[in-house]
Amino acid sequence: MKMSVKDKQTLRRLAERYSEMAHMGVHKERMERYYRTNALENVRPVVLIDEVPWGEIKDSALANVCAPELGWIESPLRCALYQWEHFQVDQVFPPVFQVGKRVRWLRGIGIEVKEQQIKGDTGAYIASHAYSDQLSTEDDLAKLHAPEIIYDPVATEAAFAVAKEVFAGLMDVEVVGSGGLHSSIWDAVAVYRGVENLLMDLSERPAFMHATARRFMEIEQAKFKQLEEQGLLDPRPVLLHCTAACSRELPASDCRGHYRAKDVWGRCAAQIFGSVSPAMHDEFDLAYNQQLFRDCGLLYYGCCEPMDRKIDILRKRFKNLRKISITPWADPQRAAENIGRDYVMAAKPNPAFVATARFNPAPVEAEIARYCKACRKQGTTLEFVLKDISTIANNPENLTQWAATVSATIDQYYS
Repeated sequence: MKMSVKDKQTLRRLAERYSEMAHMGVHKERMERYYRTNALENVRPVVLIDEVPWGEIKDSALANVCAPELGWIESPLRCALYQWEHFQVDQVFPPVFQVGKRVRWLRGIGIEVKEQQIKGDTGAYIASHAYSDQLSTEDDLAKLHAPEIIYDPVATEAAFAVAKEVFAGLMDVEVVGSGGLHSSIWDAVAVYRGVENLLMDLSERPAFMHATARRFMEIEQAKFKQLEEQGLLDPRPVLLHCTAACSRELPASDCRGHYRAKDVWGRCAAQIFGSVSPAMHDEFDLAYNQQLFRDCGLLYYGCCEPMDRKIDILRKRFKNLRKISITPWADPQRAAENIGRDYVMAAKPNPAFVATARFNPAPVEAEIARYCKACRKQGTTLEFVLKDISTIANNPENLTQWAATVSATIDQYYS
């Protein structure tokens, strides 16, 4: 991969600004709070903003001008600099530019998603989906097989060389793995079956749905094994699905350089199970994820499904559980009472509050205060992540004002 002189000059200017920002002392201070959060200390909550609908922010500072094949390095630099200047909250930008190891998928699992999709122009990944049911019979399940993944050292070295050229004399560049092990069995099944079919069959065809869960668990186990064997894991990511990931417990004390499941985070969820009982959630999801993630060093469970009434089943299944997602559809007080001091509450504030033409701080203040009061009372470690932002009503100032409002509200409860 070669850069034109003009593209190199452009990227070097961005890299210089990025390096100056990343070398500021505040990042060390924030990263220390990440570590202390995941160590279950009762520190000031980390606040992060992620999954921004960048397409709604019409600013020339975000417009890529280099060759498209350089977008993997230009876009992150532009977004990081913009976020730093407008809604940085507690985001950490470490003074090392990381190049992810490149992988190639030699084959998938034997089936492709078939869907109709309605997508907006907000720049968010969020869309409406109507999925075709392709996994309704035992014969359909029999067509599935494990994927084949291979590390691509040539592509990785090419990307590393470009990054080194861009950041020469400014900051270090390193090659890193993909972080931890991530899987959401039922979120995957949903895109091959559709939501209604999946939920109906949990009730009407439980044996078949157990067979489905078991097959997808086996597929994920095969994928995890390949990632581990090919050296594609890494215990040092700054973020774990938009939340703070830094932990001094990872890698394990007996690690000798080749990272294993016990050296990294695991993350799983079952968003579609927000509509099922705790007993069904435990039987069809947690029982399988217990097997899939039992060897991980630490575990983060949940995404958009409300878990405030299901902490007890998580506690029973996972000895390595460290962090639980608590969404806008959950009760923070009930969640804190059930979590206590045992796990991090990864609170997900409501993104609807930044989706209005004019920002209103009142509901944000009330929401953040509820979390802070509940967690202070129970001694629960708390963090906030504003994510799944489908729209900001074409007004990026909403994010800036949200960040200021949240910080001022937290000031009332934490030093």
